[in-house]
Amino acid sequence: MTDAATAAVHLATGDAINQQLREGASLEAAAAQLAITRSWAGKLVWLSRTFTPADRDEIGGDNLTRLGITHLEAIAAQAEHLRIPLLKAAAEERLSVRKLRKRAAELRSSRYAEDPPAEGVEQFGGPAAMQSTARALERYAGMSKDQFLRIYAGKSGPYIADVIRAAHELESRITQEGGGIITASPSNPT
Repeated sequence: MTDAATAAVHLATGDAINQQLREGASLEAAAAQLAITRSWAGKLVWLSRTFTPADRDEIGGDNLTRLGITHLEAIAAQAEHLRIPLLKAAAEERLSVRKLRKRAAELRSSRYAEDPPAEGVEQFGGPAAMQSTARALERYAGMSKDQFLRIYAGKSGPYIADVIRAAHELESRITQEGGGIITASPSNPT
């Protein structure tokens, strides 16, 4: 895999590596299977997690085929609400990475860099944050006992416990209010 592959190809490869990681493979093993370096595999994993399937749908498949990995890297650290518009503009206007970075810098220094006002729960964590948390918990649930215990005993342990506690509190609240637990995935409604 080279830099010449499209953003869509790189993200799909990152998804495949993430799947292998969820199934218990190491990053080194996943990289070796694809004949790429560990650092390259790590970069693809990071970009795959940064640009969720929902983000990619919004950017558009055609647009992703017009972008390269350097476009994704240039925008990945931007505020979440700026990423998609910047990448769409880069694809539609055929912006070079240099021009994309310049546009991003202009936005950061302007009033548009501030988060748009949100109401209700969105100010605490929107769909992307919830999706990221769900993916992390699913990955932890799929780990071997030894892998999970190492993580749970480490820095992430208290955060995992807090998320589980908060999820139980929310489930209880939903039940108290007479609502049912939603079983359909937002990305796969029934």
